[in-house]
Amino acid sequence: MNKPDKEEQILNLLKAAREDYISGEALSKKFGVTRASIWKNIHALMKQGYGIERRPNTGYKLISSPDKVLPAEIREGLETEYIGRELYCFNEAGSTNEIAMKLAEGAVTEGTVVIAEKQTAGKGRLGRKWLSPAGAGLWFSIILKPKISPQHSAKLTFVAGLAVLDAIRTVSGLQAGLKWPNDLLVNGKKVCGILTEIKSGPDIINYQVLGIGINVNISEKEFPEALRATATSLAQEAKKEVARLRLLKEILKNIETGYEVFKKEGFKQFLIRWKEHSVTLNRKVKVAGLLESWEGLALDIDEDCALIVRLDSGEKKRVLSGDVS
Repeated sequence: MNKPDKEEQILNLLKAAREDYISGEALSKKFGVTRASIWKNIHALMKQGYGIERRPNTGYKLISSPDKVLPAEIREGLETEYIGRELYCFNEAGSTNEIAMKLAEGAVTEGTVVIAEKQTAGKGRLGRKWLSPAGAGLWFSIILKPKISPQHSAKLTFVAGLAVLDAIRTVSGLQAGLKWPNDLLVNGKKVCGILTEIKSGPDIINYQVLGIGINVNISEKEFPEALRATATSLAQEAKKEVARLRLLKEILKNIETGYEVFKKEGFKQFLIRWKEHSVTLNRKVKVAGLLESWEGLALDIDEDCALIVRLDSGEKKRVLSGDVS
């Protein structure tokens, strides 16, 4: 776990003081530095968006906190043991998945989260670009180290999908549906995508990165016209702004809970629940693979997360990956 730096420790003291001021002298004595050094830390917090009142001969008081994915804001009230306890937060990043994959090659702990206010190279499946505007969504990746074979990695995508679905309902009141293999829809439009990437040997996964992108408070006009018919945000559907930080903490808690159950009890109960919330099953679908596509009725999802489609010819097709429409 990466420990809070001095700025975050000062911030925590200001939060604990509530309506009271803390003098610069008291802070300088606590940290063994000059008052000028404390002011530099205060100024850095203000640049991050914290409202801090400075009163001569009295000290500092926290007035407001920004709605940003900052370490102190994520950790406050976070109900997890290890997921999200080690954080890498960026104001802007290319792709959180790419950063997480590089970090996972080192000594980071399981449950490390990489998150950005904005992604400039956010990606979805098959190398597609993912719209990731600043301050309007949640763009983050979680590093896991499950002791499972590579062929079972899709199961954790399903576990994460259910965790996000439950969090969306808890925080926004919206009922989301799960679209095979890795999307969440609200009222038929996409609000979330999950991109899983792994590094493994022939028999076991070395690490797995769960990349999650959620359109939280994106307005309709922020979406390119080509996406407005198929994509939406939680705020658009709920007709109100949704608390990003609360949603993030709920997701991290749900994923940790689900991950622990998965490790101890297996995948069966998650598959049952996933099917209950599926918007793909029992519908006519077109599945586009890399080399060919099929049309038919989506019948079932098997224990390896493959979609079972009865083609128009009557043949049953087991599909492991592809885009469904």
